[in-house]
This record gives sequence, structure tokens and C-alpha cells, in this order.
Amino acid sequence: MEQQAEEVLQSALKSYGDVFVAVGKAGAQACPPVSSELKQSLLNLRQRLNAEASASLIEETEQLLEAELQTWSARAAHFFQNKTDEVREILEIVAQAARQLGERDQRYSKQFGRLTERLQATARLNDLTTIRQSLVKSVAEMENCVSKMTQDGQDSVSALRAQMSIYEARLEEVERIASQDALTGLTNRRKLERQLELMVSLARPFSVIFVDLNGFKTVNDTFGHQAGDDLLKQFAGELRTAFRTTDVVGRWGGDEFIVLVDADFRGAVNKVERIQKWVDGEYIVNTEFGPRKVQIGAASGVASWEPGDTATTILRRADAAMYAHKSRMHA
Repeated sequence: MEQQAEEVLQSALKSYGDVFVAVGKAGAQACPPVSSELKQSLLNLRQRLNAEASASLIEETEQLLEAELQTWSARAAHFFQNKTDEVREILEIVAQAARQLGERDQRYSKQFGRLTERLQATARLNDLTTIRQSLVKSVAEMENCVSKMTQDGQDSVSALRAQMSIYEARLEEVERIASQDALTGLTNRRKLERQLELMVSLARPFSVIFVDLNGFKTVNDTFGHQAGDDLLKQFAGELRTAFRTTDVVGRWGGDEFIVLVDADFRGAVNKVERIQKWVDGEYIVNTEFGPRKVQIGAASGVASWEPGDTATTILRRADAAMYAHKSRMHA
């Protein structure tokens, strides 16, 4: 009975942990730009639910879960509120432009109405000299009116362009932030997926490099999450430096990274051999006990695009190659 109770407990803990993962994935789908930290935090909480988990630890984990979800909820609400405000701003810009055009048209409509009345009055005159003077005056006023309309139109268009340029710059900044991993500054998973789909659709040769840190969990468990985050940021910086600016370097999740390179299989393998010499080695991480030295290596796998490949199939091959490399390193 005790053994059966233990099995039930372990099954319940596993199911509880799986819920954490599912919540993290759901959050990422609902609001990707603010969900990378949520997923990582929930994975860390899941690791607490091991065989030795006590009742107090489970209760504490539940409280931490509630706090993480409240934090994520506030960040997501803030993100969507910003989006709503920006949409409102662009609508106000368009409305203002329409209002200015309407006011301008109404103003010039009155001027043309007065000109029409003067011409009609001129048509009733009998004195040719008076008619000529009236026409000259009317033509001059009409030319002045058209000139002002043209200038007002140019000013309105220039003002609208200036406002839209500012808004476009803000949208580009929002897009950059939405495509960036919050911790490392690399391209995030959502952007990587879109870029990979685009490269597949172009049907041009390219390769995917899957990189996974070795010993990252040990650093986290030994020195804490602050040290783990510091290591990820340092490794990401080294990884980005090792590739060209045209290559897409991103964080897939946790301690996994992906690089999309415009190269065939041999070329991508050569890049991997060079980056391992560059990024593998000793790192100094900040911990609550002060700086500590850690030795870090990375397993990597390469897969090149082949006709008929989808984003899923090429990722699966790169992932399998990476795990094969990791197995050889631990053999």
C-alpha cells in the first residue's frame, strides 16, 4: 500500500509539473513578447517537484506559481494596453488629417463662391472697362486662392508624413522588442519560427544549427538562477559575435539556441567547429556569493535544407544531430 501511495504521489507531482509546462506554452501563444520569462520560471518551478518534495515545498511552489502568473498577467495587460493606445493614436492622426482637409475645403469653397458671385455680377455689366477690371481682379484672386490651396495641401501632406514617420519608427521599435528575447537580446523563438518559415518558402539552400549548453542545470542548481541568467547572457553574446550579421542568431528556449545560416551543410559544419573554439571554455558568473568561474561547453547539431523540407522536419533533424553530439560528448 505504501508503494502504491508513493507511485500515486509521484504521478500526481508529474501531472502537476506538466500543468506548469502547459501554462507556460499557453502564455507564450497568448502573448509571446512577454512570455519567455514565464516559461523559464515555470520550468524552474517544475524542477522543484521531485521525489523528495515535502508538503511545505509544494505549498511554497503553489504560491510562487500564483505570483508568476500575476506578474505575467500584469505584463500582458500592459503590453496589450500599449498596443491599444498606439492604434488609437494612428486613428487620431487620420481623423485629424481628414478634419484639416474638410476645414480647408470648406474655407476655399466659400472663396470660390464669392468669386462666382462676382463673375455673375460682371456678366450683367455693360461698361467694358468695368468688366475688364472686374475680371482682372477675379483672376488674380483665383490665382491666389489656388496657390494657397496648393501650399496648404503640401503643408498638410508634409505634416501627415511627419506624424506617420514618427509612428512608423515607434512601430519598428515595438516590433524589434517583440522579436527580441528579453534575457539575452537575441532573436526570440517566435521570430525564429517566422524567419525559418520564410527561408523554407524561398526554397534556397540554408542550414540550421541547434546549440545546447552542457552543464547549465548544474550551474543553476549550484549557484542559483542569477548565475544561470548571467551565463546565458554571456554565452549569447559570444555566440552572436561568432557569426555574421546576416546570420539569424536566436534563443529557442531555456539553454537552447538556434542559428540560421546562408550556407550548405559543409559550410555550416565549418562554422560550428569555429564557434566551439570561440564560445566553449571558462566563464565568470555573478552569484549571490560573488563571482564564480564555471567551465561550459555546448553540443550542436546541423541540418541543411532539402527539397520537400518543412520547418518542422529540418528542425527535427538539427535537434537529433545535436542530441547525437551530446551523447558522444558524455560517452
